[in-house]
Amino acid sequence: MNINCSKMEEMPQEKTLDWKRPDQVMKLHKFKLRKFALQARFSGNSNHNTLSPNNLSTANYEIEKKRKNPFLKKEQTKKLKESPPDLENVSADSTFDLLNIQTSNSYKDVDIYKTNAMIDSSLTDSLQLAISGTHIEEPRGKKYMPIDWTLKTKLRLMCPKPFSWKGKLKASEEASGTTGFVRRLDIGEQHTTLDTSPNARFHQCCLVWQHPSLPWMELFPRSQGKLNIANNNYVAMNQFMKDALYKEWCCSFRSLFHLLRVRQCPYFYVCGNNFTVLFRAAGICGISEVQALLTPTTRGLRESLKNEEIQFTMPLKSKRKSEYFELNNIADDDEQNDKWLKSVGIEESEIRKISFSQSKVQSGRECDVDNLHESLIFVTGVEAQALFNFLINCKTIIVSVGAHSGVPPTLLSPIAFHGATLRPLRVRESIVSNGKEKFYSLELTGPILPDVLPSLCSLMTSDQLEKFSVSCAQLTNTNAFTLAKHGSEITEENKTEKLPENVFGLENLTDCGFNKSILSHFCNPDQNRIENFESLTCENNLYTWS
Repeated sequence: MNINCSKMEEMPQEKTLDWKRPDQVMKLHKFKLRKFALQARFSGNSNHNTLSPNNLSTANYEIEKKRKNPFLKKEQTKKLKESPPDLENVSADSTFDLLNIQTSNSYKDVDIYKTNAMIDSSLTDSLQLAISGTHIEEPRGKKYMPIDWTLKTKLRLMCPKPFSWKGKLKASEEASGTTGFVRRLDIGEQHTTLDTSPNARFHQCCLVWQHPSLPWMELFPRSQGKLNIANNNYVAMNQFMKDALYKEWCCSFRSLFHLLRVRQCPYFYVCGNNFTVLFRAAGICGISEVQALLTPTTRGLRESLKNEEIQFTMPLKSKRKSEYFELNNIADDDEQNDKWLKSVGIEESEIRKISFSQSKVQSGRECDVDNLHESLIFVTGVEAQALFNFLINCKTIIVSVGAHSGVPPTLLSPIAFHGATLRPLRVRESIVSNGKEKFYSLELTGPILPDVLPSLCSLMTSDQLEKFSVSCAQLTNTNAFTLAKHGSEITEENKTEKLPENVFGLENLTDCGFNKSILSHFCNPDQNRIENFESLTCENNLYTWS
């Protein structure tokens, strides 16, 4: 007995049967039934008969058909058999139902690809409707920046990215920028041996020609409070120096006006203590004649111009035209009124009192616009030449008292002329932070002419700065230059005469020192592009201003 037991223990164990519970067997059986049913649906077998594995009897694995509703009417059954399936209303989630649709004879073969195409087309149509219903906001801004003839004393550039140029210049950068400005070379586009770095191109935009230039005296803007009167008295008391300054100023003024007449200077400014004059060459703003604007004026200055037979218009005084027409009519009828008063027996002394009171009222009304924007006067053609002669021969434009006593008006130009001094703008670089964001700032101080800002914006866009902003400090008494637009009201009668296509300016001002883009900017005849602004923003090459 023991021997047998030991033998049994030594015998190797054979394979044992893997017993399963009945619930596991039924679960496997149901799984196979669902598998065969799914295969039958894909194969398109209408009888739902499948082969059993391992050659088992097909009767054991026969798939039972879905039990029909015994309460269904025959008419409804007939309609279901005759009507084709509504594929458009079939839910996209029931994919297996789409593959097992029972149809009539005319719809026996259902193409799965056609069904999917119909579903995709319906989804595409709904998507298009949704897109058409939504409002896509168009980008704000203009592709151009406006022309502002207002003189500026300070300009600040702000950008979230660092600028590609720095405040400190190398010797080659300063020399190339100065050479490019003096010779009016576009060192960024033309093939030259000059330094074409961002610093050199930036320095080229920060220069201006000025006369006179007195190191101990600030001549722009003409602010009385910022001057040292003790130093200025030495100039005022020396008549020889006053005469020498006036003589040099006349030479420089004449040289600058001649450059303007032959279209080799686009514009220049004459900045006095009490007024400012803007001279523009023929072709600027699309006007075919030399033009000049003077602001502000007084009744005495306007009377002096009338005495010199200089004809001018006052474009910003349109609201007061009716008043002046009435005054002119009254003045014309003065003689007739005097005769009538004498005829009725009124004494001559009383008539003089009446005439004096009328002239006083008239002069008072004419003085209402003095020193305002409405007092701006505009002249063109030969009248601009006459205005030049009046200014160069009128010594009263030089004040005899005050801090600027004996000093002629300041001439500012983008083009070199006799006696001109090359003056750089003061540049200060800083970083501004509002707590969350950091901005890089460049501040320019000095006489900033209208072509400086377009040149800087062109330089920044070429350096791929997608977003930046500009804020300006303006010389307020020169705002009238921009408010006057072209200087005269444009009507249908003089539109063709005053505003030809800018081809005229582009062809005749090629030697004025501006490149093609800047020249096209200032020769545009559209007066809607002339606007006054204190701040400007550029984002994705689109400009907005206010």
